[in-house]
Amino acid sequence: MQLHASSAMRGKHCLSLLAALFILVLLSACGSRNAPVRFKVNSEPEGAYVLYMIQGAEIDCAGKWVYLGNTPLQGMYQFDRKQLQSGDKISLRVMQQGYMDQTKEWTGASFYEESKGKGVIFWTPEMVPAGVR
Repeated sequence: MQLHASSAMRGKHCLSLLAALFILVLLSACGSRNAPVRFKVNSEPEGAYVLYMIQGAEIDCAGKWVYLGNTPLQGMYQFDRKQLQSGDKISLRVMQQGYMDQTKEWTGASFYEESKGKGVIFWTPEMVPAGVR
């Protein structure tokens, strides 16, 4: 009788363990859709607008500039992993009145790799006054 009760308890523990493992796998699969990317963008002088644009065939907001904030910018943006993988090009732009716009571009894969490898997309563009060559 003691052996039977011990066997039943082990069965319950196995079921609990399997259920917990299933929930963990389910949550990790749901969480893997988003790719958090940290940004640190500076400019001199501060206060420039920071925008990004992603281009690709299967992306809803493709070809549209999206405002991220003003410099100095420190923040995180959640990208869809599929967008990054299928993105042909991701651009960051810094704009400020009286200065020439500055743009930096990546492929979707290189953008994601840089953000993962360095932990952040860091950029300090050189702000060139407009009219100066």
